[in-house]
Amino acid sequence: MPDRRIFMAVLAAGSSRRFGKADKLTMPFHGKRLGEHVTDNAPLDLIAPGCARVIASRSGHPCEAAWSKAGFTVAINSDAVKGMGTSVALAARLSIKAQCNALLIALADMPLVPRKHFAALISKSLTKGATLCSSDGKARMPPVIFGQDFLPTLVSLNADEGARALLHDAEALACPVEWLIDVDTPEALARFG
Repeated sequence: MPDRRIFMAVLAAGSSRRFGKADKLTMPFHGKRLGEHVTDNAPLDLIAPGCARVIASRSGHPCEAAWSKAGFTVAINSDAVKGMGTSVALAARLSIKAQCNALLIALADMPLVPRKHFAALISKSLTKGATLCSSDGKARMPPVIFGQDFLPTLVSLNADEGARALLHDAEALACPVEWLIDVDTPEALARFG
């Protein structure tokens, strides 16, 4: 089995434009703030020690204490307004700096991804060494694990598009559609909360 040091980055620097004026990550969802679920569900025992970050657009985010309690350190993306690609690029730079050879990217507005799905991605990544993504049977999406060969590409991503184009050739790990709910609007929050 290859020796893989996995870095985990939770992207939480989005502008929430479709949600309106409120910060969607602070909204109540299943007994806690929406943005706290993904860090609480993360399998940090399978991540390289000290290699868990939340990529946020500002310091002092209301979820920061919970993220810290869950074992994550906040990394500020001062370029977040330019698009998600800047957060992915920052995560890749931090991963390279930490001498990790795989990067697990999750989104803070996907609160229903369970620990067992993260663990399954990591387990498959350890045995295959491939780039892996999640799938609801129709689309490829985060959480995703990129191997070391992709990290330089991620560092130089276009600010607007993120890493979606790189998922085309990734191996997809199917899971129930409800695990991959992305809460982007007040209607989605009301429907799934």
